[in-house]
Amino acid sequence: MKEQAVFQIVNTEYEEIKNIEIDPEYSQLIPTQTDEEFSRLIESIRDVQLYEPIVINQNKVLLDGHHRLRACKELGWVKIPVERKFFGDVVDETIYVIETNVIRRHLTVGQKTKIGMKLEEFYAEKAKDELRRAGKIGRDIQLGVVPNETTPDFKGKAMDQAAKVVGLKPTTYHRAKTVLEKGTAEQKKNLMLGKEKASTLYKNIIHKEKIDTLKEEIPEVITPDGPFDVIVIDPPWQYGNTYDAEGDRSLPSYPTMSLDEIKAIDFKPKDDAILWLWTTNRFLHEAFHLIEHWGFEYKGCLTWAKDKMGLGRWLRNQTEHCLLAVKGKPVIDLKNQTTILHAPNRGHSVKPVEFYDVVDSYCFGVKVDWFARNTREGWVSFGTLENENK
Repeated sequence: MKEQAVFQIVNTEYEEIKNIEIDPEYSQLIPTQTDEEFSRLIESIRDVQLYEPIVINQNKVLLDGHHRLRACKELGWVKIPVERKFFGDVVDETIYVIETNVIRRHLTVGQKTKIGMKLEEFYAEKAKDELRRAGKIGRDIQLGVVPNETTPDFKGKAMDQAAKVVGLKPTTYHRAKTVLEKGTAEQKKNLMLGKEKASTLYKNIIHKEKIDTLKEEIPEVITPDGPFDVIVIDPPWQYGNTYDAEGDRSLPSYPTMSLDEIKAIDFKPKDDAILWLWTTNRFLHEAFHLIEHWGFEYKGCLTWAKDKMGLGRWLRNQTEHCLLAVKGKPVIDLKNQTTILHAPNRGHSVKPVEFYDVVDSYCFGVKVDWFARNTREGWVSFGTLENENK
């Protein structure tokens, strides 16, 4: 058994290992090494001894070197080189324990952030103590009343300082902290293991919060007054002649509207809204102009591929299109929705149920369906003509 390290550290005293105390709270502040990391540490100490001493306080409580001390115990050491540090209070001492171990270890963003969150508490407490001693907080702090947690001098500065110490940019630290505070168990695990970036996880969490907020804001009773988050409109395009059951059946049997009349429709969109504009192949050109007229920006086209062909003058129609346009910055949930929709034709002008499933999965909020053929739960419907082929 070795009574002390062979490698001598200049101007360093030695302490018997049995006299060194381990503070459980300090141990919990130190990220645990993996078995592989600890094995490498033992091999290194066996080969080259210790290059630097462990650190203890005036009461021989271990502050820095938990893994080195453990390794030396396993190697059978009796004494170990030490450095003594003395702190005025437990807050300063705890900050030292955390900061020293963060600098030395290779940690993931999640691990660094978790340590930073611990540091924040101590930095804020230290700042309050300093102001208390300086008499600058006022009567409440003198009476022991803790300042509001959102006070920038305590919360903001402590967070910035913690981010700097753990080696993260403030933005990265804030995002990772949000994941650890609000994320799912799976999201937290992936962050801690470094499997996913903090920015990606943060974006998903904030996005979900926006969706949840939209859902919560939907009134119990939806009225035609609007405003609306989602607008589906299937204009009764005017083809220029009249429906004839015995002759030209390619035309609709319901009243149609001119382009100017359609332009005049006020469907009461919110500042951030999504528009789904149905058009036949004949009126694709006009549909794009309508989008611009209503103040929306075109984003994509959903094509309905029907199970059978219909009528047509130049080509037999088997497709219909729904142009997607947005105003402002509406919230969407893009997953597996594509530009093609396969669904059966259930009657003239009747839109497929599958389309509404896409809309409900893609966007949220108060929804309106202009010139609908069927009423739909959770939607406001205008110009509704009930159809038995739902």
